[in-house]
Amino acid sequence: MELLHFSQQWLETALTGMATPWVIGLALVLTSFLLEDVSIAAAAALATHGSISWESAFAWVFAGIAIGDIGLYGLGLGARRVPWLRRKYIEPQRHVDIKTRLERHLPSAVLLARVVPGLRLVTYTLCGFARVPLLAFCLWVSLAVALWTAGLFGLGAVAGHALAQTLHLPQPAAVALPIVAVALCVPLVKYLKQRRKATA
Repeated sequence: MELLHFSQQWLETALTGMATPWVIGLALVLTSFLLEDVSIAAAAALATHGSISWESAFAWVFAGIAIGDIGLYGLGLGARRVPWLRRKYIEPQRHVDIKTRLERHLPSAVLLARVVPGLRLVTYTLCGFARVPLLAFCLWVSLAVALWTAGLFGLGAVAGHALAQTLHLPQPAAVALPIVAVALCVPLVKYLKQRRKATA
C-alpha cells in the first residue's frame, strides 16, 4: 500500500513539474522517437490526469511517430547515395522489382508494417530507397499512425477504467498500464518465436 501511495505521489510530482503544455508535447515527441508505445502510454496518462487535452496528447504523439516513420523513408532515400547505409539497410532485403511491388501494395505494406514487429524499419526504408511517391507514402503512414494511436488510446481508456475500479489504481497509471502491456507483449512474442525456431 505504501508503494502504491509513493508511486501516486511520484507521478503527480512529475506531472506537475511538466505543467507547460509545449514541454509536455516536446517530451512526447522525443519519447516517440525511442519508444513510441511508451509515448502513447504517457500521453494517455497525461490526458487522463488533465495535464493536457486528449486532442493535444493525440496530436503530439501522432506528430512524433509520423516524423519518425517519414525519417525511415529518408533513411532509405539516403541509402541511394551513402554506400554504408545501402549495405546495412537495403542489400540484405534485396528483392526483384521492389519499386513496382511497393507501389502496387503500398497501403497494405504500410498498414501491416505498423502493427507487425520488425517490418516497419525494412518496409519504410525500402520505400525511400525505391522512391515510392512521397505524398502517397505520407498519406498512408498518417492513416496507419492515426489508427494505431487511436486504438491504443481506446484500449487504455476502456481497460484502464476497469483496472482503476478493480485494483484501485490512480486513473493515469491505470490508463497507461494496458498500453505498456501491449508494448511489452510484442518483443516477448518475437523472442518466443525466435527461441522456438532455434530449438526446432
